[in-house]
Amino acid sequence: MTFEFDFILVGLMQIIGFFVQGCTGFGCTVIAAAVTNGLLGTAVGVPYGTLITLPFLYYLAFKSRHEVSWKDLLKIVVLCAPGIVLGNYLFYSVSETTAKIGIGVMVTIIALMNIYKYIIKPLVLKKEESDDEPDTLAKKIFSYGCLLVGGVVHGAFNIGGPLITVYTIGAVKDKEKFRNTMNMVWVVLNTYNAFNQYRNGAWNGQLFSALAIGVPMAAVGFFLGMSFLKKINRTQFLRIVYCVLLIIGGDMLIRNLLVVL
Repeated sequence: MTFEFDFILVGLMQIIGFFVQGCTGFGCTVIAAAVTNGLLGTAVGVPYGTLITLPFLYYLAFKSRHEVSWKDLLKIVVLCAPGIVLGNYLFYSVSETTAKIGIGVMVTIIALMNIYKYIIKPLVLKKEESDDEPDTLAKKIFSYGCLLVGGVVHGAFNIGGPLITVYTIGAVKDKEKFRNTMNMVWVVLNTYNAFNQYRNGAWNGQLFSALAIGVPMAAVGFFLGMSFLKKINRTQFLRIVYCVLLIIGGDMLIRNLLVVL
């Protein structure tokens, strides 16, 4: 076991990420991705993001196993599977700087998507989300496309969650079932990613030393998020989170682009 001060900084970021996870059922890895990979490096940071989720995913999976949309779960896994395999290959084929640029791009795009959803659309354009919007061919193509691309992003960097949820939000209307279905998606995909990372030699002493500090801190955020779910204004909180995410992701992208240029 080793100790680095960066392990504490990464762990503090997990409190924020897992607070969101406890509230929404997704988001912990993408929110912490720029900090985790920036401080630990992608070789440790990506498997760290995979393994730190597993205890909490298994806990919720057992607790909520009777409230899952199994049909949609199967569809998500089948459509994401080719992308997961391709993403795994890409991760082990690119340099760390290129990987950080890829993470920066995806985190920035995800942040912008959600800033539009939670800030620009309701506050600037004055448009409210509606569950009764028609399910057009264009919307279906877009949602299935997000599953395919989300699989690649998740296989490479373990941050495909926001893209994959684009499909699930439209397919699973019940909020409780939506959260439980998404959790089961991560159980399947992250378990596969963890096995693949182990097979490729990504598990090492530094990784487990970082996890020894990070998991207890993640637990604090996770259970606080679950207990405060009905007591906080989740929309306001997410607006702040995604603005911060845009700054962090943009900073990672620009810094590593400057290294290449």
